[in-house]
Amino acid sequence: MEFRSILSYLGTVLEVMGIVCILPVFIAWIYGENTHTLFFITAVISFVLGIFLDRKFRKKELTISSAMVLASMSMIVISFVGIIPFLWNLSPLDALFESVSGFTTTGLTTVKPETLPFSLIFWRSLTQWAGGLGILVIFLYLVNSPGISSYYGRKPEADEIKKKSFVRKAMLIYGAITFVGFILLLLAGLGGFDSIVTSLSSVSTGGFSTKNASIAAYDSIFVEFIVMILMIAGATSFLLIEGMTRGKFRDYIRSAETRLFWSLIVLFTILVSFAMFEIGQPARHALFLTVSALTTGGFTTLETYSGLTILLLLVLMIIGGYSASTAGGMKLVRAGIIGKSFPWIGKKVTLPQEAIVPLKYDERVIRDSEVTTVAIFVAIYVLFLFGSAVILTFMGYPPLNSLFQAASAQGNVGLSAIPMETINPLGKLLLMVNMLLGRLEIFPVMGFLYVLVKTQFGRKDIVSG
Repeated sequence: MEFRSILSYLGTVLEVMGIVCILPVFIAWIYGENTHTLFFITAVISFVLGIFLDRKFRKKELTISSAMVLASMSMIVISFVGIIPFLWNLSPLDALFESVSGFTTTGLTTVKPETLPFSLIFWRSLTQWAGGLGILVIFLYLVNSPGISSYYGRKPEADEIKKKSFVRKAMLIYGAITFVGFILLLLAGLGGFDSIVTSLSSVSTGGFSTKNASIAAYDSIFVEFIVMILMIAGATSFLLIEGMTRGKFRDYIRSAETRLFWSLIVLFTILVSFAMFEIGQPARHALFLTVSALTTGGFTTLETYSGLTILLLLVLMIIGGYSASTAGGMKLVRAGIIGKSFPWIGKKVTLPQEAIVPLKYDERVIRDSEVTTVAIFVAIYVLFLFGSAVILTFMGYPPLNSLFQAASAQGNVGLSAIPMETINPLGKLLLMVNMLLGRLEIFPVMGFLYVLVKTQFGRKDIVSG
């Protein structure tokens, strides 16, 4: 692994972030806020550090392992750099929490947005938009890695596409969806600022809002519908969306992820409606919350949830959205493979040992080694999830709420059953770890830790170049 090359790519990431940091400066000037100084400082630090790393080291072609390490390093470094604009308004811990929650597209928050300057409200959603785009690019580069969800959800012809040109097209699509969302929200009656912030957070399936009450503050069925469409678009595989831009709508319709996604939407909308039967317009709220939880968008139309509602949304948050999308969670493709593996294992153990029993998912044969990789991922994911829930329970929070909160953080959702502004500082640190693990799909973090350990012991093959 070319560790020096990874540092050069990290420099490029920091250069881009330095440019992005300039955008909130214009918001600060428009609203007459003095926060522009902090954004200038952040931009300079990020850009100068980026140039140093970019020039100091030489880039080489990214391998799968290098891309995994780069993804982990980038997410951690930009999260720490991203705290600077918050420091005049928040404590260092809360600033880090907002930054990690933003770049991981989680949406959990420790503050009421109405108390922040407009430029910081914009910055929060911009970090989500940039984080969603960044993770999308990384996962498209990792499409050939069996440890990443996009590997199992890719189209058969995906390997024939030139990766760089495909990533550029995905970025254009991402930007176009954001712009269309902005226009639609304007037409729905939102002001210009609320429209751009909501569109940025919706497409990235982030969930940061201009209002503490989230989408409920607008009390508009039109706004809710548009936000749902944007969350669904962000949570849909960009491999499929790119295909649809070329007229290949059958790929989307025939996708196993699509069938599972819409089946879950219909089923859980009905179940959540029954769980919220005592409130007004249960079907309307049930549909929105179901979409929000499954796409990991994190917006809400309610302040509190019943115990049964929490349990139902918990299942959706764990499953998550499509592979190769901005959504979090375990991903639909992994849930589908695990679901199909149960009857496959039953058939395999009842037949002679020499019998060949292929496991098919989405018109492709899944090798035994791939099933093992998926099973290991799910096991690690669940282990971290329940371990975090147990720790939160020991901190004094109800068990179901603790599990819901851990699932929301690790699934990068943002729905909350525990008030974040009053949560234990250790709880905030724990949830930040959950956010990073969930956003990076665990295996890149394990690869990053492996490199750190081997580097510590002087393995030259890890840090060559």
